[in-house]
Amino acid sequence: MRNKSLPLIFIVLLAIPWEITAQQPDQESAPYVNRVPAIPRLLYNRVHMYRREGTYLSGLLVGVEDDALVVRIGERDEKLRYQNLSKVLIEIEKKRGRNASYAMLLGTYLQNILSFRAKNQPTAYLQDRDEKIVSIILGNALSALLWGGAWYYFFSKLEKSEKEFDLSGKEKKRLAKWERLRSYITGEYALKKINISAQTGYVFTRVSSHYNNLFQDAGYETRNSSYLFGEYMEGATDLNLMRKLQFTLTAPSNNEFGIAVYWPGEPSATGYIYDWDQTSEVEQVLFTTAYYGVVVLKPPRFQKSKRISLNLGIGLGMAQVDFRIRTHVETWTPTYEVIRNQYNISKRLFSSVIFAELNFYLRDALSLGLIADYVYIPSLQAPEIPEAGIPAQDLRLGNASVGLSLGLHF
Repeated sequence: MRNKSLPLIFIVLLAIPWEITAQQPDQESAPYVNRVPAIPRLLYNRVHMYRREGTYLSGLLVGVEDDALVVRIGERDEKLRYQNLSKVLIEIEKKRGRNASYAMLLGTYLQNILSFRAKNQPTAYLQDRDEKIVSIILGNALSALLWGGAWYYFFSKLEKSEKEFDLSGKEKKRLAKWERLRSYITGEYALKKINISAQTGYVFTRVSSHYNNLFQDAGYETRNSSYLFGEYMEGATDLNLMRKLQFTLTAPSNNEFGIAVYWPGEPSATGYIYDWDQTSEVEQVLFTTAYYGVVVLKPPRFQKSKRISLNLGIGLGMAQVDFRIRTHVETWTPTYEVIRNQYNISKRLFSSVIFAELNFYLRDALSLGLIADYVYIPSLQAPEIPEAGIPAQDLRLGNASVGLSLGLHF
C-alpha cells in the first residue's frame, strides 16, 4: 500500500507550486528605472535641494533616474523625486575663460562691421583696401586673441560658481524644467528654443556688375568710389558683412520658425571721363531691405551628429527697393556749365529667399556655419540716362551669396 501511494505523493508535490502560483493575485511588474550617472565634471559636486514644503537638503550629486535625483547623503544614495522639489542648485567649478570663445567670435565680428564697413554704401559692405588676404587673416586672429584675453582677465569674474534650476510652477512647465536639469546632469543634447544668427556673405552682384559693363561700353573708366553732390561713397568689395539677421524659435519637431531681415542691396558702380573741355561722372547704387517669415527645416536623415546640423530654409515676404543713378557733367567751353541729375526708383515688392546652412556647434549655445542663399525680387524697369549715354534697362534685382553664419542658441 505504501509503495502504491508514492507515485500519487510525487504527483501532488509537483502540482503544489503551480497551484500556489495560480492562486496568487496578478501583480504589475516593477517599473523600469533608467539610472544615468552624472557627467565627470559634475559627478560628486555639492548639490543643494529645496523641497516644496520648505525643507532643505544637501549632498553629493551621483546621477539621475527618470523622475528623480540620486544624491549621496552621508554614506547612502538617496532618491529625491522632482515632484517634491522647488529648486536645485549645483555647485560647479569656476573656470576662467570658459566662455572666451563667445567673446572672440562676437567681438571680432562686431569690430569688423564697425571698423571696416565702407562709408555710405548699402548695409555693411567691406571697404575696398589694398591689404592682402594674409594680413586680413592675421589682423582678425589678433583681434580674436585680444577679445578672448579681455574676457579672460576682466569678465570671467562674472561667471557663476553654481547652476540653478527652478522647478516651481505648473506640472507641464515643471516637467520641462526637470528635463533640462536631467539633460544638464547627463550631458545629453538639450534642444535650444531660441536661435539668433547673423550672416556674412560674398554677394554675386547682378545690378552693379551690369552697370559696370554698361559704363565701360559707353566709354567710361570704372571704379567703386565716388564723390558726387558733395557725398563721399567709399569703395567697397562684394563682401557684405551683414547679409542677414535671423530670429527663430525651435518647435518640438526640431524645425524652426521665425523672422529674418536681409540686405541684398549691392555696392555702387561708378564711371568717369575726364577730357580737356568736359568732365562726366555717373554713379549707380542699389539699397534693398527685405523682411521674411522663415521656416528652417532639419531633415532627420542629414542630422548625423549632435554637433553638426544641416538646415534648409525658405522665406516669404516683402522687399523695399531703392535704386538710384546720379550724373554730373561739368563743361568749360564755350562756357562753364554744370548739369546734375538724379534718377530714383523706390518700390515695395514681393520677395522670397531660399538657403542651405551647415552648422558646426562649437559650444551648446554657439555655432559657426557655412551658408548659401538666393534672394528673389521681381525685375524693375530703369530709365534711360541720355546725358550718360545709358539706355533703359530691365533690372534683375535678386542675387545669391555664399558665406558664414554665426549663431547663438538659448
